[in-house]
Amino acid sequence: MDPLIEEHHMPQVEAVLAGTLALMTGYSQFLQAEANPAHRIGMGEKITRNLAMLAEHPQLSPDCRCVLWQLHERWAVMSNCTLEAADVVLAPSDDSFCAPASQTLQ
Repeated sequence: MDPLIEEHHMPQVEAVLAGTLALMTGYSQFLQAEANPAHRIGMGEKITRNLAMLAEHPQLSPDCRCVLWQLHERWAVMSNCTLEAADVVLAPSDDSFCAPASQTLQ
């Protein structure tokens, strides 16, 4: 087994939960947010969808599903806030479509 390859075998619901926790870790990293805010928006949306799917999964207990649904609601709000904040940062300025004035006649 290659020590650089991380491979796990688990039931599907556990794989989704583990993947969601990994996404949450990535989402929380400040440097990633600064370097690629659009990627962070996608991560937040995926986390929200995964939590909703897990909250409805029949293999999880009702109490676990309740906690996951509450997390889903919180992440939906946070994801929307991130999207709204990124709209301000990612939006082009009014002069971004203006060509620079030519210095010479052609």
